Amino acid sequence: MKQQSKVWITLVALWTINGSSFLAIKISIDTIPPLLSAGIRFFIAGSILFTAYFFLQKYEHKHEQIGRRQWKDAVILAFTLFLGGQGLLTWGAQYLSSGITGLLNSTIPLWVAVIAFLIFRKHMTKLIIMGLAAGFGGLMLLVAPSIGNGTLSPIGISALLISSVSWAIGSLYSSKAKLPISVLASSGMLMITGGLMLTSVSFLLGEYQGLDLSQISSQSLAALIYLIIIITVVGFTDFYWLLRVTTPSLANTFAYVSPVIAVILGWAILKESITTITIVAMVVILLGVALMVTTSKKSKIVKSDKKL
Repeated sequence: MKQQSKVWITLVALWTINGSSFLAIKISIDTIPPLLSAGIRFFIAGSILFTAYFFLQKYEHKHEQIGRRQWKDAVILAFTLFLGGQGLLTWGAQYLSSGITGLLNSTIPLWVAVIAFLIFRKHMTKLIIMGLAAGFGGLMLLVAPSIGNGTLSPIGISALLISSVSWAIGSLYSSKAKLPISVLASSGMLMITGGLMLTSVSFLLGEYQGLDLSQISSQSLAALIYLIIIITVVGFTDFYWLLRVTTPSLANTFAYVSPVIAVILGWAILKESITTITIVAMVVILLGVALMVTTSKKSKIVKSDKKL
């Protein structure tokens, strides 16, 4: 399979998987404390990936040295991507609807471009600027009606904005990080480290004090399992692979498309209506993604020797 086709297939899979994540997070934290839920999710998912890497290396009689530098970068990325990024997202989601959570999360590509410009002096082309503007504008058009229907929590908004900035910083740092070549090893290290950080902070904040195991609903448990297997093991592996073979802006286009996927799933499964405004917003969002893809597609040459 050509590399460009593989990138597109992975992108579509990531868009679809992440589109269902906000609803799953909302259901999981209904009866499970948010940071504890996220910590369990990432620790278990990371353990699965790292175990798979260990057995694969043993089966293929290969051994990749993982030293102090690799673990140092793993800690930095776990702090930005998982504790600051996903941790604050999960915690903030308890104060917001899943739609508003998705909207605020959609600012990630904007922060990636802005931080890359301010810190790394990376030039933003007209296409990138147009793509970011179209994507964010389309999302505003998509969820604007829900903003007018109720009050928004300042705590939730602040948590999601800081989460987006933290995720953007981690995405940019990942391109310079020295991690194992294997995506299984790299993702596993990040998730195990991030899961331990999230669980530690959960206990420091005393989330366990309000936890009653008998009160955990089957829906929350099912959502947590879905988050571990589908969203985390599959989704984050796809995302991290994209970060390594494309650009942070392209890899983070899921933040634009995911709310669109969420609307489609709601219509197909929950029989939710789709208005003309929704359709127009989808077109604008996908146009923004197309502009970013056109700009990013030739920006990084993939090395053929990067394998799982």
